[in-house]
Amino acid sequence: MHRPEPRPHTGAVVLAAGAGSRMGGVPKPLIRRDGEPLLLRQIRLLAEAGVVNMVVVLGYYAMQVSQVLEKTRWSSADSPIARVALKWTINPEPDEGTASSLRCGLRRLPDALAETLVVLGDQPLLEAGDIQALLAAWDQRGDGIQMLLPQHEQAPGHPLVFAASVRDAVLAGDSVPAWRKGHPDAVRWLPVSHPRYTSDLDTPGDIARLQQAHAVTLELPD
Repeated sequence: MHRPEPRPHTGAVVLAAGAGSRMGGVPKPLIRRDGEPLLLRQIRLLAEAGVVNMVVVLGYYAMQVSQVLEKTRWSSADSPIARVALKWTINPEPDEGTASSLRCGLRRLPDALAETLVVLGDQPLLEAGDIQALLAAWDQRGDGIQMLLPQHEQAPGHPLVFAASVRDAVLAGDSVPAWRKGHPDAVRWLPVSHPRYTSDLDTPGDIARLQQAHAVTLELPD
């Protein structure tokens, strides 16, 4: 796919607050794919898809992860972080779950955004074209659709994208799964034939499995 035009009315919340307990207490967003930390890779892929407004939500390992973000921001004028309106924030209660972290991120995005992507910080297989395909499907979603999710073999994936109305509902205390269940006619599924949207890292076994199946090099952070 060609490099799209910037999307100033599209925002993204990148979730990177977890403890990584099943990974052995590892900051999963700093696991490297082919030498690049996964969190920086997600930011780069979003930038390549035209997204310019991003918030990373930190929690556990906030100091380590924010140091990497800050260092990268000033490393080069060509770095993806230097080219986008990137913020990061800390969820003071990361054990409250994804909905809590998502609300923390949404509060830091501009109010006037038309749509928001929710991105995981530990998806090693995503490519820029996957995000572009999701946004293209969103742009052609049809009337009444307020949420779009990729789906592989009946499993929902990430990123997902939703309208300002859903953002407001989440900020008011709703969760994405609860909103989706309560508004089935406003949800569109994007069936895909590959596992890139549904592959994340929870355990050391996931690292070994994805390396073997997809010929990628994954390394734990130093």
